[in-house]
Amino acid sequence: MINLWLVDDEVLFAQGLGVILSKEEDLKVSQSFNSSHDFLAAWKNPDVEKPDIILLDINLPKVDGIKLTLEIFKQKTDTKVIGLSSHYSKTLISKMVKLGASSYLPKNVSIAKLLCTIRRVNSEGFYFDDIQLIGLKKSDLNDQEKKTMLLHGLTDRELDVLGLICEQCTTDQIAEKLFISNKTVERHRSNLFEKTKVKNVVGLVLFALQHKLVERQFMS
Repeated sequence: MINLWLVDDEVLFAQGLGVILSKEEDLKVSQSFNSSHDFLAAWKNPDVEKPDIILLDINLPKVDGIKLTLEIFKQKTDTKVIGLSSHYSKTLISKMVKLGASSYLPKNVSIAKLLCTIRRVNSEGFYFDDIQLIGLKKSDLNDQEKKTMLLHGLTDRELDVLGLICEQCTTDQIAEKLFISNKTVERHRSNLFEKTKVKNVVGLVLFALQHKLVERQFMS
């Protein structure tokens, strides 16, 4: 069962989305918030069970979704964030991904695409379509990221694992394709996090795209 929280100040939209998602056997909407204040109160409460995924409106008043994403990942958490917005821009996508979001969808997305994204994010850690990946690939690098690129020193095997992560392969699939154990895959994954200085799988994908380490997978 995938535990979901909804954060959206449009009450009718949030209620409608909650009803739709709750009809799915593998999904559970355990909390719904119509303000950033109420969400933060629950998120910072250690006694409240945290969700697997947060569906987060980017355009919230007072404290917007970008600031909330920053607050979410100030804590060490396995919870993943899917950004939702009426304004679909490459700049917003890039900003959310850099903060740690696992996906980004326009509010007029089809139910099928939303359900697919939720399930892919839950199983694989992230999900972006081809157009979004091309946009992320073209994002500008700042000086610190360029310095990191020069110093990362990834091995050939780590690059193999990174490429398969970007193809959205699971640990089992990576192990099977590379003829190595799951434990070895996890060790390479840990090395990638350490060397690239990113916090999650989404960060690895963004790093790989921006540094052109997976050119063959994502040709524009």
